[in-house]
Amino acid sequence: MKISVTADVHLRKSHPERYNALEDIFKQTMAENIEHLIIAGDLFDQDFQNYSDFEALSKKYSGIQLHIIPGNHDLNISQESIVGDNISIYTEPKDLLFDSTIFLFVPYEEGTNMGDKITEMEQSVEGNKWVLIAHGDYYGGLKEQNPLEPGTYMPLSRKDWERFRPSTVLLGHIHKPYLPDESRNIYYVGSPCGLSINETGRRRFLVYETTNGSLTEKCVATDILYFNESFMIQPAENEIEKLEDEITNRIMSWQIDPADYSKVQIRVKATGFTMDKSSVLKTLEEKFEQFKYYKDEGPNIEELSVNTNPQLLTISQRTMELIDQLEWSGQDEPTAEDIKRAALSVIYST
Repeated sequence: MKISVTADVHLRKSHPERYNALEDIFKQTMAENIEHLIIAGDLFDQDFQNYSDFEALSKKYSGIQLHIIPGNHDLNISQESIVGDNISIYTEPKDLLFDSTIFLFVPYEEGTNMGDKITEMEQSVEGNKWVLIAHGDYYGGLKEQNPLEPGTYMPLSRKDWERFRPSTVLLGHIHKPYLPDESRNIYYVGSPCGLSINETGRRRFLVYETTNGSLTEKCVATDILYFNESFMIQPAENEIEKLEDEITNRIMSWQIDPADYSKVQIRVKATGFTMDKSSVLKTLEEKFEQFKYYKDEGPNIEELSVNTNPQLLTISQRTMELIDQLEWSGQDEPTAEDIKRAALSVIYST
């Protein structure tokens, strides 16, 4: 059996692109004859309580059974507040059997952690193959910060995982789709539609296969594709040529069909030091001219400084070469670009 999974849709009437992204998931789910769709929290945006459009959309795809848990933004949704024969909302921990796999749904609850809520259902999952569906933070692997929501939200710890041993964990809350702990099959599903300029690139939903526990990514056809690009300029005789090449490579890395260029909204920023600020601005404008700027901002060069001192140019180039030779392990270390930016600031402030 296949089951579709998404999270963090943040439906709101003023953002029709989010409804359209959800409908695309419905369409793909129906096309693959998948009968169940799980939404792991934050289906609705905060303080939004007009559910009629969602109810109509769900009725249109009545062949899909929807399994929904509240998240920290839609904490008050319930079976009583949203109407639909194919809609199930779990406001308390709930176990369901799909084929031979137990799915444990743990809705978001303020002031607690996932381990405590799983304990309430321990007898249901103990000794069985089971999947955790929840909304909150995972502590124990790579940490992806949520700049919009600092703090801790109903955490799942590595100790919790070691105790209860779910075969797969599918979490809502962090909007960037990623795998914080590959060895334990812990996934952030990610939002199916970018909610701001910081949620970039193509979006996805997941399909879980109960027979073997595999997960497949499916691309969501969204109305908007956000990209937020920053370029650190290093003074050099060929700095404009290098910038042109870097912009070309960035656009190629988006893996966007030219037919979808009209959906793209960008934010572009240049920082560092340059020998020719006007040429940097002109290059950014020309290379990105086929795309729409987010909120019509245009390229941002406010943090780009000019310095033509030939002695400092030699020092900076040698420093950049040495930094490139260092190994970076990631995790909590600053990025190589952060180090380069700091080094250039020291060199050119002397």
